[in-house]
Order: sequence, then structure tokens, then C-alpha cells
Amino acid sequence: MTHITIKDRPCGWGKSTEIFSSYKAGEKYITVLPLLSEVDRAVKRAASESKHIMYAPVDTHGSKTDHVTALIKAGKSVACTHELFFRLGTLATTKTGETLDIVGSLSDPQNVRVSHAEHFLLDDFHVIIDEAIDPFNTVNTVTPNDFQKDYVELGLVEVCPDGKISPTGLWDTRYRDGGQTFDRSLYEQAKSGALYTVQGKLFVLTIPTELMLRPKSVTIYTYLSGGTVLLRFMQRLQQQLVGTPDEFTLEIDRLAPVDEAAWRQDVRRALSIESIPVLEGYHWSYSKQLATFSKSGGKVAARRVGMALKHWSGKELAVTHKGTVMLTCARDLWCGSSNTQQPMAGPLAKDSRLFGNAVREYDEAGFADGWSTTGVKFVANTTRGVNDYIHCGTAIYLYDQHPNPNVTLFLGMPKGSTAEREFSDAYALSELVQWLFRSCIRSGGMNSIPDNIRPRQKAVIYIPSARMRNLLINWLATGEVCSRERKAFPTSRKTSLSERVAA
Repeated sequence: MTHITIKDRPCGWGKSTEIFSSYKAGEKYITVLPLLSEVDRAVKRAASESKHIMYAPVDTHGSKTDHVTALIKAGKSVACTHELFFRLGTLATTKTGETLDIVGSLSDPQNVRVSHAEHFLLDDFHVIIDEAIDPFNTVNTVTPNDFQKDYVELGLVEVCPDGKISPTGLWDTRYRDGGQTFDRSLYEQAKSGALYTVQGKLFVLTIPTELMLRPKSVTIYTYLSGGTVLLRFMQRLQQQLVGTPDEFTLEIDRLAPVDEAAWRQDVRRALSIESIPVLEGYHWSYSKQLATFSKSGGKVAARRVGMALKHWSGKELAVTHKGTVMLTCARDLWCGSSNTQQPMAGPLAKDSRLFGNAVREYDEAGFADGWSTTGVKFVANTTRGVNDYIHCGTAIYLYDQHPNPNVTLFLGMPKGSTAEREFSDAYALSELVQWLFRSCIRSGGMNSIPDNIRPRQKAVIYIPSARMRNLLINWLATGEVCSRERKAFPTSRKTSLSERVAA
């Protein structure tokens, strides 16, 4: 039986140190991290802090997928990125062959039972996942209609009553034979137990189900787990699997309330929470942003907001270098091109004067390595586990977060129900805090490393959504998830911006 532990730790609390010092001799581990740079660091720190040898998959011979498969089959500990999640989930369902399971005493033959139990590749591994709590992702490689015709009706998949999609033996065979007719990545998602249908739409769970059910143990490090879709899904799955061979235990390991309260107070002292009055009249949910700024008549609204941002920033951000400001909204409204192309200002950015000019970035060897801008740093609202924006002392949060209603319905929370409203607030808070802690506020302050105490870096966050401001203010003051206005902890404009963001 797999034991799953959620390590609920504040951002900057020393989760990495806890991970790298936890490896035990004689055990096998798969550690999944957000970035490739973190993988290289994990290999080095595991060797120095736990004397444990880990390997990072490379694509020198074939692909990283092939290499991680070979390493796991050889029983080696592995550190990799989230990109290999679904391959790991597929390996979790791969049998190593039959093994003898002897129960009883050989001195008493009548009490000896021998069975040929199935053994899977990840049965002897401990899986550690750092910052992987994301909602379901929509499948974009195939439309629901095509999926019904090309997969369901042709007998490649079975759809369970709970919406889970499982490959049949026919699709297993075509995948093993190297058939290119059907989407191989979609097969790996389905085989991993991560593919679901919700209200006629296809969704993929961030962490494959099989990757949680097969290993010896699973440990997931995150913060404010109560607002994550993954935890709600695991609690639902646990109820469904009670009394079955796939039954698992689930534990949430949080800080002591007194320690977390002290940490929040430390953050509260360093953080100024402000509104953007000229933008308070707009709705900032993802769907409302698209409806307001990108559909019919959206150009006028986008220009109005862009000009408002320009005049507002001329006063509020006059002393701030744009490179130390991070901003989020719906990506397509701020960035008019994809990450791989030269950046162009989107509808909300054109008139704000915050976008800047496109500049080419270069790696340490002097080779071209992507694009950036001379303006504010756009940071997607789902960004996790990166330190690239730790120099930013100012944050602009143009979002009013809500979970996908199809997903909450799938999780047993109908739209408009008390459970749905409560979870929506918890989800919004979790997303906001994770995003905010990409900034300099994560630096210094209270943490689990007693010899590394530095004053927490000061920061200011501007949030035009009253709901999102209240969630953050109430949580910092009381630890509660509440979107109602709180009078006891008002924001303050008594100090200048330069003083508020000073280190």
C-alpha cells in the first residue's frame, strides 16, 4: 500500500534542504523538480548532503524518455523535471515479471503460501515531487468529437463511470508496435491514469494517478495544499479505492500553528498590499478578461485600461525600475506572441508604456537564448518553484482567480454550492501566494534554517480585485480563508513607494 504525504511548507522554508538531506542508503528515489537547473543541483546536493548517487536523464543517445526508462530499469535513483511525469506514470504500470511471494515459515510447510505476484517497475521507488500542484490541463491535441470517433468508437479506450479514460489492449498493442496513427503522448497520459473526460471535455491531471498509486511512497512538497485541485482529487480517489488493492494512505504534514502564525506575521510586516483604484471597476477573472479586452469592442476597453495603467504607473512606479516589477494577467492580453518568438505587446500592454522593447537574451557561452523585454517582467499566474524574479520588489496582480467549473463539478462541488464557493476562495489564495513568492518577498525572514536568518525583503503588491486583496489580507492576519473585507488590517499609504520596496 502506497503512503502519500503532502509536505505543506511555506515558501522559502527550506524545502530543498529537507528533500536533499532525506535520502537513505539502500533506497531508490525519483525526484521530480520544476526546472532543469534544479535537477543538476539535486544531483550535486544529494551526493554532498546524503551521500546518495542520483542520475539526471540526458538525450545524448536517443531521448530523455529512453534514458529515464533505462535508468529506472537498472534500479538507479533519478532526478528529472515535470516534463517526464507521464512517462514515469506509464513506467509505473510496466511489469518487471512475476516474483515469488513466500508468506509463512519454511520450517512449517503447512503454513507456507507461495503466490506469483505482479511486480511493477516503480514498486521499490520513493517518489518525491517538488512544486507540482496545478489544476487539470485541457487536452488540445484532439477535439472531443474526434476523440469519440477515433478512440472510443474504434475500441482504443474505455471510459469509466468517474470519467477516467483507460487504454484497451488494442491501443496497448498499437503503441508497442510503434503505430503513428494515434497520438502517442495521449496514450502515455491515459496509461498513466491522468486522462479524464469532464462534461464532454478532455482533461489531464498534472500528476498521473499511477505515479501516486504504484511507488513505495510518494511525498509532495507545496504550500496551502487545501486550495489545490490535486489534493481534492486525491481525497476523492482515496474514498473510491477503499477496500481495493490500490488503496493508499494520505497524510498532510503541516507546520505547527504557532510557527506558521509567526511566519505569516513576518511576511505581513514586509509586505504592502495596495489597490489600483482606476482598475477596480473591471472584472479580472480569466473569462472576463478575454470577454472584455479581446472580443467585439475589446480594443476600446484595452486602450482605456492601457492608458489608465500608464498614468497610474507614472505616479506610483515613478521611482521604480521597470525590470524590478513583475506583472500577471491573461498571457495573450499582455504578450502578443509566443515565448519562442520576438515579444510583441498584447492588447493590455500597448498603451501602458510598461511593456518596453524586445531584447535578445544570451546564455553564459554567448549564444542566443530566447527573448525578453526592457519593461516589466511578465510572470504567468501558474508559475511555480522558480527564482528568476527574486529581484522584483513590486508585483502587479491583474487576476481574480477561480477554478475551472467543469473540474469542481467533477470533484463533487456543483456550481453555486457552499463547497464550491469555499474551495474557490482557497484555490484563489493558494494561486496568489504561490505567484507572489516568486518575488523578493521570499528572501530572508523566518525559515527552518536557524543560521540563515536575514531580515525579510520588503515588497509591495498591487491588486485591483477586492476579493483577491481581502483573501491575502485576511490570511496574513488570521490564517483564515475569507474574501470579506477586514477593517482590522488596513493597507497603509503612510510611507513612500521607495521606502516600502527598499531592501
